[in-house]
Amino acid sequence: MGVIRVYMKEPGKSVKSEPMVLKQGSTVCDVAEGIFKGFSRTVVETRVTGPSGKFSNQRVGMGHEVKDKDVVEFHTR
Repeated sequence: MGVIRVYMKEPGKSVKSEPMVLKQGSTVCDVAEGIFKGFSRTVVETRVTGPSGKFSNQRVGMGHEVKDKDVVEFHTR
């Protein structure tokens, strides 16, 4: 179908049960902008756990491509 599910996690809390649905090939920046417009500019650090990461809780940049069932955690200023 060309879509993936990405789950959000707030620092120090558990993973949200409702995923964000995005197109295949989406990046961490697309996830941040999907939360609300301009959010990607306030992000200081991003961590990914799941199929797109080499290991759990990997630090990634805004250009990192997310995959189905990834868990993304944003740290802001």
